[in-house]
Amino acid sequence: MKILYLVPHVPNPTKARSWYHIRGLLEAGHQVMVATLERGAADAARLKQLSELGVGIISARISRIQMALNATRTLTSWQPLQADLLWSDALLRAVIDYVRREQPDIIHVEHLRMAKYGLWLRELRPVIWDAVDYLAPLFAQAATNGQGMGLRLAARIEATRLPAYERWLTEQFSRTLVITGRDRQLMSQDNPYADRIQVAPPGLPINTLEWVERESHTLIMTGTLNYHPNVASVHYFVERIWPDLRRTHPLLRLQLVGAHPTPAIQALASTEVKVTGFVPSVMDYLQKATIAVAPVQYGAGIQNKVLEAFLTATPVVASPEGLAGLEAQDGEHLLVADSPEDFAAAVSRLLDDPALRARIGAAGRAYIETHHDLRLTTQALVAQYEAVMSQG
Repeated sequence: MKILYLVPHVPNPTKARSWYHIRGLLEAGHQVMVATLERGAADAARLKQLSELGVGIISARISRIQMALNATRTLTSWQPLQADLLWSDALLRAVIDYVRREQPDIIHVEHLRMAKYGLWLRELRPVIWDAVDYLAPLFAQAATNGQGMGLRLAARIEATRLPAYERWLTEQFSRTLVITGRDRQLMSQDNPYADRIQVAPPGLPINTLEWVERESHTLIMTGTLNYHPNVASVHYFVERIWPDLRRTHPLLRLQLVGAHPTPAIQALASTEVKVTGFVPSVMDYLQKATIAVAPVQYGAGIQNKVLEAFLTATPVVASPEGLAGLEAQDGEHLLVADSPEDFAAAVSRLLDDPALRARIGAAGRAYIETHHDLRLTTQALVAQYEAVMSQG
């Protein structure tokens, strides 16, 4: 099968849902052409990596100024600011030229920010819109809990516009994908096109887990550290949970592992808190950590940070929101805690009980093998493609 995959960010071969999709498709013998937007030297390097792995590339440059101008165009409309945020006439022209020349079997358009390209392409070839998450609740929460007045103001605009726009997009495409049943349920409410919404869970490559000696007093938080839900989680943990843990476990260290840490997160760095910035492999850090923490305050879909910790058999303590979209059970696959006091107590319980850490970590690994094996999720994704293609 020949697949054109439009994605808003250049997929990172070491950590990205879109990359896992692409990797699974390649390993299943399909041809993949990625169309995306390039923002700088790091993106150019990743595009080179993808090309070396056998992925075709269509790209166009976009600047922060252009993105800002794109967003302002929607201010006086009913559409969310994100609808035009990543628009590029150059990318559209290149994609249309490719589609007319190569006639791909299916066009996979990922995220609301790329949906407008799909609207232009749907008359040329079968298109599937991969919404990933239902965004309206995420921005409703960010309007209250986001870090900074600018984010909260933008989130208020998005929260009022997203419900109608996301419903409208499900009407425009014959198939919409989301990653959890909860997202499907929320997106289906008052939606006459609910039958077009299907679940496509994320998958991870299930490689043999090599034994690595873990550090004895290291907590880890992972994620892109300028993404507003992750920023909120970091500040919540450091300000409301970390001081209690340091009093009871003075040898404890915290690693904040992820690209693009905000200046406020960089300022948290100390002898006890390490802010890594981008690392080549988050998995290497997870495998050495004692416990992974996911004190998610708000978000959407499934938290990849929890899945990746499961994959490395790292025991996890998460907030209820960090468990959203998963069938994992509190006390079996991870420990779930809501309040700062309960969260600190759950981390302490694991720190003081090596046998419990081993049991929880092994159960998390087994959960991934059962529910998120990349080979199985790729088969399910291809079945979605075939269903759209059969509609003509």
